[in-house]
Amino acid sequence: MGGRTIKLYIMGDDFNNLKSAELSSWSGKVFIGQRKHSNLIKNLPDLGVPGTYMLIAKDEQSLLSKLYIGEADTINSRIYNHYVQKDWWDTFVAFVSKDANLTKSHARYLEKELHSVASQNAPSIQIMNESEPTGSKLPLPDIDEMNEFLANMLFILENLGIVDFAAGKSKVDIVEKDLFYISLTRDRVDSKGNVVQARMAITKDGYRLLKGSYIENDERDSFADHPYHALRKNLDDNSFFELSEVSGCQRLKKDTDFTSPSAAASIVKNRAVNGRKEWKQSDGTTLDDYEAKIKK
Repeated sequence: MGGRTIKLYIMGDDFNNLKSAELSSWSGKVFIGQRKHSNLIKNLPDLGVPGTYMLIAKDEQSLLSKLYIGEADTINSRIYNHYVQKDWWDTFVAFVSKDANLTKSHARYLEKELHSVASQNAPSIQIMNESEPTGSKLPLPDIDEMNEFLANMLFILENLGIVDFAAGKSKVDIVEKDLFYISLTRDRVDSKGNVVQARMAITKDGYRLLKGSYIENDERDSFADHPYHALRKNLDDNSFFELSEVSGCQRLKKDTDFTSPSAAASIVKNRAVNGRKEWKQSDGTTLDDYEAKIKK
């Protein structure tokens, strides 16, 4: 199996300093910094060029990342303007070209495609753009080149742990005996009298709540102050749920990945839940007991 090398340069001796990242045989270059670097990069020639950028704020408790995606003729000036005008973000990532061949049209194309990837992926991403980018029309050779450029952007973002766009990529063979189930807060039943449930599978990256799972409408009052409440609202706002034939329930429209089983369970039951205790296999084995056996 072939590998790839990410060349990471840290400007100074502190890991929290401004960084740049490159891949061999790629014309792109990525700069990763914090709000405190906004003034510093104003005089950085490598960022005084057209490019695409992201502003990021992570809430480790809720697993929710706020994300703004943009493009600019001069990246450093635009990020500094956001530093002055937007106070919610703490990290920026800027994508430029080392050979100065990335034009504004290219940057606008990458902005739209990156926005599309973010919209279709992880439920833990809250997009802060007020509207969808318009993109740009490019000749076919340029589209092919920019799609390759985008793939390298995503490779660096995911492998440096900046933003996870890998949700849904790992394949899972659905074997009923290996699935985990959780009933809703109330004993809601379908037309056949069966208690409705949500289903979850384990993937190599985490936990996948499966399409068709029932989702509780009624929210426990105390859930409003819980970190996962923002995650649930983000799914609601982004139409992850659809109407159900069972009163008081919705259903999940597509397979959705989580890094925490408690997050998945809390989304299902609309309250704080210990997922390792409440997700159970058909024979009653809890997720906690199942994972303990695997570790032995």
